[in-house]
Amino acid sequence: MIVVKGNNSRKIETIWDLVKKDHSGSKVAVLSHKGELPHSFVRGKQMRVYETLTKEKLLQETEAFMASVKDRFEALVLYVNCEDHLIDSIKELSEKYQQKVFLTVHDADSSVTIKEY
Repeated sequence: MIVVKGNNSRKIETIWDLVKKDHSGSKVAVLSHKGELPHSFVRGKQMRVYETLTKEKLLQETEAFMASVKDRFEALVLYVNCEDHLIDSIKELSEKYQQKVFLTVHDADSSVTIKEY
């Protein structure tokens, strides 16, 4: 799992740079909260976009999504800007469903940092 932390609104560009190294856009799904994904950026990249998550049930809805799309995508981008305390739980889900995950995490103290978990 790769975590992209920061408070920079252009994190999606950093994620795309990471994703396109190993994956074609058609094999990648982007999952986010409704209305929080910069559509002007993902348009034309041929990624499947799902804006179905709620902040209250992030883990449960992410797990349900992973179960429903198992083996359909090479990678999943969770563009959710979650808090640090959810990283380990999402990592467990990515391992359970054997899914490569790119996760955005909110960090008010940094522009953009990338870490592999």
